[in-house]
Order: sequence, then structure tokens, then C-alpha cells
Amino acid sequence: MEKIAVTGIGVVSALGIGQKKFRENCRRAFSGISKIELFDTKGFRSNVAGWVADFNPKQFMPPSVYRRMSRISAMAVVASIEAIADSGLALDKMDRDRCAVVMGTADGPSSQVNSFFSSLLENGPRGSQPLFFPETVPNAPASHIGMFHGITGPNTTFCQNMISAEQAICYGRDMILMGQADMAVVGGADELSAAQFACYDAIGALSRVRVNGRRPDPLSFGGGMVLGEGAGVLVLERLDAALSRGAKIYGLLLAAVVTGGRADMGHYEASGEQLARAMTTALSEAGLSPEDISQLNVSANYTQELGRMESEQIEALFAPSHGAPQVFALKYLMGDFGGAGAIRAAASLISLYRQASLPLISAAALLADNGYRPAWSVPEAQEIHAALMTSATFGGAGSCLIFSRQKRDLLS
Repeated sequence: MEKIAVTGIGVVSALGIGQKKFRENCRRAFSGISKIELFDTKGFRSNVAGWVADFNPKQFMPPSVYRRMSRISAMAVVASIEAIADSGLALDKMDRDRCAVVMGTADGPSSQVNSFFSSLLENGPRGSQPLFFPETVPNAPASHIGMFHGITGPNTTFCQNMISAEQAICYGRDMILMGQADMAVVGGADELSAAQFACYDAIGALSRVRVNGRRPDPLSFGGGMVLGEGAGVLVLERLDAALSRGAKIYGLLLAAVVTGGRADMGHYEASGEQLARAMTTALSEAGLSPEDISQLNVSANYTQELGRMESEQIEALFAPSHGAPQVFALKYLMGDFGGAGAIRAAASLISLYRQASLPLISAAALLADNGYRPAWSVPEAQEIHAALMTSATFGGAGSCLIFSRQKRDLLS
């Protein structure tokens, strides 16, 4: 099978805007979770999230371009600007009909949906604000990326809760392998909004943490989700094409698997059977065994249900070869959202490319019942060959991506 290379990365997250700052904060396990200042949190049981505090689209594009974008669309476009520039691709010399944009989002432009609906309720159909409407659809971020860069090929959006970005990465890879595109801009994005936050609060899904100061104690979390926001974008292309133009190659996407299971509404699959199937299928697709994996990137998000299920499956598959598995849990630092998978993938890819270990905690720590006590540690210098990334979402679905370091012995 042809190999798919990742040649560009763009990040907008609570850990930093831009790959450099994001990388530095990841390495030191800096927490981007803080008291929310985007909207009034009075009346909610929680007032913390991984929100992007210093995001200003004016730093990246003129007002005439971003003034009609929602927050999520602006973050997605900014991440795409960095990713495409980082890839070194000259779009003006390419057939843009052969370039694809595939994005994932769980909640889309929820702030614009709320604004449009509020104007409709207050003023009736004739008094509603028409300028809000184009930004109420989930595919707005992908559309803006396409328009901004003049990409006229396939433009697709996936909405599958917390594995939306993973679905986008899978689909982008498949489009290239099936000959439908020469390159794909893939990723995920979500924004934090009052309406979205209120919904999660109403169903009791959030970790009940309220703080007075800006920075909460991460050790106080546990028992519920900590939401986040941001955008991550990757550029995918065939390995032979990337090599022929001398591109920087962060890593190879060896496997991308999504499985579906049964779960009660609002819950993760209790048995973890589908997450286990995703991991074993991905390993088989990549031609690897558990002992070949150097890094485990997990989707733990402070909920006990996901932590227990994911820890059990990681231990069952990797303990025989890894002893007590150590894992990287990025959502502990930036919160959880549907597009988070692209940023998590970016962290592993940067780690592979730079051969710089990410901070780890024990997989057993995910089982904690009364709040988490993550004791982060950065391993001593070691060669990182392959990274396996697990993902799960309420509703029962699971996902597994495997990235490897691009080396000569992988070119055969």
C-alpha cells in the first residue's frame, strides 16, 4: 500500500497558538485550563475550560477576510495557514481541484447558532440577522479554509462527537489512497460558547470545579469533563510525492481505524471492546506488534468512565510488552472537544519528528475514583519509532491512529 506522509502542522490551542509555543508547553506539561473569560459562567457548576485566551485573527488575516467568520472558523483558518506554509506546498502551482479539505467538529459554530436563534426569537423571521446564518452550519470552518486558500477540490465535514477529527484524518487519507486527491488538508476544530457550555452543564457532564483565580489546581479535577476549544490542521500527501519535492516529513500515517459499538446515550462503551478492536486492527494494518509502539497517546478527559475503560484496554494490550504502561494524556492539559484529535495527532507527530519525548503519566492513574493525581514525568532521551493514538466518544465509537517515524527502512 502507498504510504501517507504528514508534511505540515498548524495548531491553535489553549497550550499555545502556533506549533512552537504548543510544543514547548506540551513538553513541560503546562496546563492551559483556566477560568473562563469568554462569557459569564455565573450559575454554572463549573467555570473552567481549556480556552484560547490570546486568540486574535487580526494577527493572521485582514479584517475584510475574518469579520464574517465565527470564532471556530477563524481558528480553523489560522491553523490551516500555518499547516500549509509549514508543508512548503505552493498551491498556486498545483491543481487545486485535486486538493481536498476535510475537517471534523462536534458542535460547529455554536455561538453563531445561538446568536441567530436568539435574533429569530426576539425579532421574528423578518427581523432575524441574516449575516449570522451562513456561520450556523458545521461545515463553515472547512468551507472557509477552502475559500481562503482557493482550494476547489472535495470539501467535507465530519461530526461524530469526540472523534470527529479522527474521522476527518481517516477520510482524507482514504481520498489520497483512492486517487481522489493529491493532497488533503485535514483536521478538527471546535469553539467554546455559552450555549454549548450550558448544555454540558445541564446534563451534569462537567467536572464541578469553580475557581476564583485565573489558574485552577489541575489536581482538583475529576469525575467529569473539562471542555476545551481550538483547531488542529495536518497536511497529508503521498510519501513518494513528499520525497520527490524534498519536503519535511513529520511522520507516516500507517493506520487509521474507526470502530462503532453500542452504548447508552451519553456514555462510553462500558466493555471497551470496540476500542480494543480499533487498536488490534490498526496494529495489524500497520504491520506492527504492541512492542513496536514507543508512545501511547490516550483520549482520557477526566471522566471516570472513559478513564477506566481506556486504562483497562491499554493495560490488557500493552502490559505484556511494556510492563506498567505510561501514557500521554493531552486533554488533561487543554480540555476535550470534538476537534481535539487533530491537535493530539500533531503532538505525537512533532515528537516523532524531533525525537523529543512527551510528558507521561501511568495508565493506572486513569482509574482514579476521587479526582486525578497526574504525576507527569518526561522520559530520558530515547528513540521514538511509532506512536499509537486511541480515541473514544460517548455513543460507543472508538478510533486508533498509528504514526511512525519516516526512516529509510520504511520506504520499501
